[in-house]
Amino acid sequence: MDSKLAGLFEKMKSKNFFWSYAKEISLDEIDSAILVETVLKYGDVEDIKVLFNCYDKLYLREVWIKRLVFDDRFRKLNFYLAKIFFDTNLERLKQERKGDDRGNKLRMLASRDAAGTDKTFG
Repeated sequence: MDSKLAGLFEKMKSKNFFWSYAKEISLDEIDSAILVETVLKYGDVEDIKVLFNCYDKLYLREVWIKRLVFDDRFRKLNFYLAKIFFDTNLERLKQERKGDDRGNKLRMLASRDAAGTDKTFG
Protein backbone atom coordinates (compact mmCIF):
# COMPACT_ATOMS: atom_id res chain seq x y z
CA MET A 1 0.00 0.00 0.00
CA ASP A 2 1.27 3.43 -0.93
CA SER A 3 2.02 5.61 2.11
CA LYS A 4 0.79 8.72 0.25
CA LEU A 5 -2.53 7.01 -0.40
CA ALA A 6 -2.76 5.92 3.24
CA GLY A 7 -2.07 9.49 4.32
CA LEU A 8 -4.73 10.77 1.94
CA PHE A 9 -7.24 8.28 3.33
CA GLU A 10 -6.42 9.33 6.90
CA LYS A 11 -6.81 13.00 5.96
CA MET A 12 -10.26 12.39 4.48
CA LYS A 13 -11.20 10.21 7.44
CA SER A 14 -10.10 12.86 9.96
CA LYS A 15 -12.41 15.35 8.23
CA ASN A 16 -15.26 12.88 8.78
CA PHE A 17 -15.94 12.33 5.08
CA PHE A 18 -16.51 8.62 5.77
CA TRP A 19 -19.15 9.34 8.43
CA SER A 20 -21.35 6.45 7.29
CA TYR A 21 -18.60 3.90 7.97
CA ALA A 22 -17.28 2.57 11.26
CA LYS A 23 -14.78 4.93 12.91
CA GLU A 24 -12.16 2.16 12.85
CA ILE A 25 -12.36 1.64 9.08
CA SER A 26 -9.04 1.27 7.32
CA LEU A 27 -7.92 1.92 3.78
CA ASP A 28 -7.95 -1.83 3.08
CA GLU A 29 -11.64 -2.02 4.01
CA ILE A 30 -12.93 0.75 1.78
CA ASP A 31 -13.61 0.48 -1.93
CA SER A 32 -11.09 2.46 -3.95
CA ALA A 33 -13.91 4.12 -5.92
CA ILE A 34 -15.30 5.54 -2.67
CA LEU A 35 -11.92 7.03 -1.81
CA VAL A 36 -11.50 8.45 -5.31
CA GLU A 37 -14.99 9.97 -5.29
CA THR A 38 -14.41 11.50 -1.85
CA VAL A 39 -11.08 13.04 -2.79
CA LEU A 40 -12.42 14.39 -6.08
CA LYS A 41 -15.33 16.01 -4.21
CA TYR A 42 -13.61 17.33 -1.11
CA GLY A 43 -9.86 17.18 -1.60
CA ASP A 44 -7.62 20.04 -2.58
CA VAL A 45 -5.40 20.12 -5.66
CA GLU A 46 -2.54 18.35 -3.89
CA ASP A 47 -4.89 15.56 -2.77
CA ILE A 48 -6.12 15.06 -6.33
CA LYS A 49 -2.51 14.95 -7.56
CA VAL A 50 -1.87 12.12 -5.09
CA LEU A 51 -4.75 10.20 -6.68
CA PHE A 52 -3.20 10.64 -10.10
CA ASN A 53 0.10 9.33 -8.76
CA CYS A 54 -1.53 6.27 -7.18
CA TYR A 55 -4.20 5.29 -9.72
CA ASP A 56 -4.43 5.00 -13.47
CA LYS A 57 -5.94 8.10 -15.12
CA LEU A 58 -8.50 5.98 -16.99
CA TYR A 59 -9.72 4.47 -13.71
CA LEU A 60 -10.02 7.91 -12.12
CA ARG A 61 -11.89 9.19 -15.17
CA GLU A 62 -14.38 6.31 -15.05
CA VAL A 63 -15.05 6.84 -11.34
CA TRP A 64 -15.49 10.55 -11.97
CA ILE A 65 -17.94 9.95 -14.83
CA LYS A 66 -20.02 7.34 -13.01
CA ARG A 67 -20.17 9.09 -9.63
CA LEU A 68 -19.89 12.85 -10.22
CA VAL A 69 -20.37 14.05 -13.78
CA PHE A 70 -24.16 13.80 -13.79
CA ASP A 71 -24.63 15.12 -10.25
CA ASP A 72 -25.80 18.71 -10.61
CA ARG A 73 -24.71 19.52 -7.06
CA PHE A 74 -21.12 19.39 -8.34
CA ARG A 75 -21.56 21.31 -11.60
CA LYS A 76 -18.72 23.80 -10.95
CA LEU A 77 -16.43 21.10 -9.59
CA ASN A 78 -17.05 18.90 -12.63
CA PHE A 79 -16.29 21.77 -14.98
CA TYR A 80 -13.01 22.35 -13.12
CA LEU A 81 -12.06 18.65 -13.08
CA ALA A 82 -12.92 18.31 -16.77
CA LYS A 83 -10.71 21.22 -17.79
CA ILE A 84 -7.78 20.86 -15.41
CA PHE A 85 -7.41 17.15 -14.67
CA PHE A 86 -9.19 15.22 -17.43
CA ASP A 87 -8.72 17.57 -20.42
CA THR A 88 -12.29 16.84 -21.48
CA ASN A 89 -15.21 18.78 -22.90
CA LEU A 90 -17.81 18.18 -20.17
CA GLU A 91 -20.91 18.82 -22.28
CA ARG A 92 -19.72 16.53 -25.05
CA LEU A 93 -18.87 13.87 -22.49
CA LYS A 94 -22.37 14.10 -20.99
CA GLN A 95 -23.90 13.66 -24.45
CA GLU A 96 -21.70 10.68 -25.23
CA ARG A 97 -22.28 9.00 -21.84
CA LYS A 98 -25.99 9.60 -21.22
CA GLY A 99 -26.35 5.97 -20.14
CA ASP A 100 -24.15 6.67 -17.09
CA ASP A 101 -26.60 9.24 -15.72
CA ARG A 102 -27.64 7.72 -12.38
CA GLY A 103 -30.66 10.02 -12.14
CA ASN A 104 -32.02 8.77 -15.46
CA LYS A 105 -31.47 5.17 -14.37
CA LEU A 106 -33.37 5.76 -11.12
CA ARG A 107 -36.22 7.54 -12.93
CA MET A 108 -36.45 4.65 -15.39
CA LEU A 109 -36.58 2.10 -12.58
CA ALA A 110 -39.19 4.13 -10.72
CA SER A 111 -41.38 4.43 -13.81
CA ARG A 112 -41.14 0.69 -14.47
CA ASP A 113 -42.14 0.03 -10.85
CA ALA A 114 -45.00 2.55 -11.00
CA ALA A 115 -46.27 0.91 -14.18
CA GLY A 116 -46.19 -2.46 -12.45
CA THR A 117 -43.83 -3.96 -14.99
CA ASP A 118 -41.16 -4.78 -12.44
CA LYS A 119 -43.26 -6.61 -9.90
CA THR A 120 -42.94 -10.31 -9.23
CA PHE A 121 -45.68 -12.48 -7.88
CA GLY A 122 -45.12 -15.41 -5.53
